[in-house]
Amino acid sequence: MKNVQTVIWDCDGVMWFYKKPEEEVAIISEVLKVPYSKEFEDEYMNLLSTFDDYFAKHRTTTSQYYRLIEETMPILSFFNVSIEQFVKIWNEIQVEISILNKDIQVVLEYLKNKGIKSIVKTDWWRDAQITKMKGYGLIDYIEEIHACDNGYLKTNPISTADEIIRNGNKGEYVIVGDRLDCDINYAQRSGIKSIWFNKDGKDSTGQPYHPTAEISSLLEIMQIL
Repeated sequence: MKNVQTVIWDCDGVMWFYKKPEEEVAIISEVLKVPYSKEFEDEYMNLLSTFDDYFAKHRTTTSQYYRLIEETMPILSFFNVSIEQFVKIWNEIQVEISILNKDIQVVLEYLKNKGIKSIVKTDWWRDAQITKMKGYGLIDYIEEIHACDNGYLKTNPISTADEIIRNGNKGEYVIVGDRLDCDINYAQRSGIKSIWFNKDGKDSTGQPYHPTAEISSLLEIMQIL
């Protein structure tokens, strides 16, 4: 893949992975001092899935985000946990509820040594992702962070990489992501190269999204770039 000067990284599902829902909820429950229950788990998972669906068509604002939490997790008010408390604690324990991709630091170091910039385009909140990157020792490799705060998710049809590509040379950029409908679709709309991180060997037959390259391990990036 020639002329690439900047790698745009997706975070969730690429740099790190999430623990099983019950493990994640158990950690959150313990920190919040809210008893673990299937109801709490269901509401939490509903929040995550609803977030993606809702903001795929709307601007991501903090007020709407708080409103969504209030609507999808009424159990918080039952235990006298405010939305602000929940978000603050949730952001603080991001490393505890996820698992680092063992290959990411090696690849980031490789790119840095080659003079290729690494930046982030994430569909989650800036503070939470920075907490993870700092906790995992990745933050010094990242030159820019483009988060969803007061912006649009990659799944939103109007979202493109214009906010990132300032020199007009789209051929110098490639995005690495794990979702065809999100990351690869975003790349196609933006007119930039893409690398699909397909660690589970998913079948893309019949999909309208066509990555420039496909990998099953991040280490393969060192053979491509």
